[in-house]
Amino acid sequence: MKKKKILKIVIPAALVVVIIGAVTVNNAANAGKQMAEAMQVEGITVETGDVAETVETNGTVISGEQKMIFSPVNASVETADFEVGSLVKAGTQLVTFNLKDLEEQNQKAELTVRSNELGYQDSVSQANKAASRQADAKNKAAQLQAQVSAKEQEVQNLTNAIAGAANAQEASRKQEEKEMQEQVTSLQGQIKNAGKETDTAKKAYDKAVTKQQTAQVNFDAAAAAAGSNPQALETAREELNKANKNLADAKNVYETKQQAADTLQQQLNALQGNSQIEMTESVGESDLQQKLQTAQSELAELKGNLESQKAVAEGDSGAMSSAAREQMQTNTNLAELESKSLEELIAEGKKGITAEFDGVISDKQIMEGAMVTQGMQLFTLQSIEDVNVEVTLSKNVYAKVKEGQKAEITLAGETYQGTVQSISRIATSGAAGTNQAAVASASIMATVHIDNPDENIFLGVDAKVAIQAAEAKGVIILPTEAVNIGKDGTFCWVNKDGVLTKRSITTGVTSDEYAQITQGVDEGEVVIPDPGNHEEGDAITVVDAVDNGGMPEAAAGTDDAGEAGAASGDMTGTDSASDDTAENE
Repeated sequence: MKKKKILKIVIPAALVVVIIGAVTVNNAANAGKQMAEAMQVEGITVETGDVAETVETNGTVISGEQKMIFSPVNASVETADFEVGSLVKAGTQLVTFNLKDLEEQNQKAELTVRSNELGYQDSVSQANKAASRQADAKNKAAQLQAQVSAKEQEVQNLTNAIAGAANAQEASRKQEEKEMQEQVTSLQGQIKNAGKETDTAKKAYDKAVTKQQTAQVNFDAAAAAAGSNPQALETAREELNKANKNLADAKNVYETKQQAADTLQQQLNALQGNSQIEMTESVGESDLQQKLQTAQSELAELKGNLESQKAVAEGDSGAMSSAAREQMQTNTNLAELESKSLEELIAEGKKGITAEFDGVISDKQIMEGAMVTQGMQLFTLQSIEDVNVEVTLSKNVYAKVKEGQKAEITLAGETYQGTVQSISRIATSGAAGTNQAAVASASIMATVHIDNPDENIFLGVDAKVAIQAAEAKGVIILPTEAVNIGKDGTFCWVNKDGVLTKRSITTGVTSDEYAQITQGVDEGEVVIPDPGNHEEGDAITVVDAVDNGGMPEAAAGTDDAGEAGAASGDMTGTDSASDDTAENE
């Protein structure tokens, strides 16, 4: 049987070595590339900026002033053209009255007064005729009666004079109060304007301080490198001198504005301290009082003598007793008083009721044609010139809120400026607000005053309130994503000579985006927001963070946007903090 021939392929040894070497080099290159990529992490450079911390909550819009209006007369309502929820302007006529019945009552009262006067005169005439029949007794009685009447008139004149003097003094007192109130209002307006100017000067002064500090730092750096760049030193010196001058000017302006505001406030305090006007009795009034007492004593004596003479003439049935005279005079006086009271009510009713301030009707208890009585409640007017927002603060945030802090209120698509007006000193147990921060077993109520209300305000609606609780400018900041919290405290990851290192840090004012770093890292250091799968001590290669997937290279705030923020969110971490100090890569 014929054997088959087996072909053998012989590969030279040198070629085998070359192939194996090529494969090995290629694998090593790929492994090196993968290792280099695995070591890469994104880093950001620590810079300075601004950060603001705010407390956000919801609240209910309420009026800071409300007034219940009552009827001044007994009458029917002629017009009441408004409803609950109506917006009214100050000075608007809200209610008019139909005074026909009241005017008829007044006419009847005037006729009653006239009838009483005629009846009184007739009775006196009849009494005088009867007295003439008793020559001596009646003649003396008539003489005494004339003296009594004259003395009564004198007493009445003195009483009227005293009342007139009192009215004049009251009018003078009211005029003085009006003038003083006008001065107070003027000073309050000046104080408000001075406060605005002081705030503006303070902001300019703070900005000048920041620029001077920056110029000082630049000068110190240029001075340290003066040997290599003397021109930079001269430029830094000029900038520092300019910053120092601007700072001195800004400080002088601020102190001048503050002193002017303090002077106005002192003037207001002094004026309000003398607001109580003491009215002393005038010499003329004292003389009138003395004369009135003398006339009353003389009148009493004359009446006593008159009664004695009448007793002599009692045999004549036509005589009129002093008691009857006094009774008729009293009836006449009562009728006159009733007539005067009705005239005053009619005058008050003709005025109607007008709105004392811009506001909203919150309660209406009348309708046109209905009868109302004097003192009856008609409606309630709530001011929209003095408007507040009531908010609820949880135990976690109420300590950050202080009276006088500024706030931003948003309602019905409009934004308003506000000021924290008051904070309750009593916690409410079991209260729950509409925002997450307010939901707690115990909470604090606070009132935020709306500084610039307008006609778009609605009472009773919900409003969003952002209170500016704290602010820091020109400080070292980090994005909140780079701040971690572990069991040993707050820390961040830094690049120390190409090694991933954990660094303990202390935070200050914190917003949703940035956190102030008061201790732990310095400006210019490189921080690793996300170390990925790397652990502390691993060798790393830092690349700049990019917009998509990385942190911004600079975290400095700006005057417009850098101050925005909300209450600090939770920052989580799992590792303990380290005391190592990081250095720039």
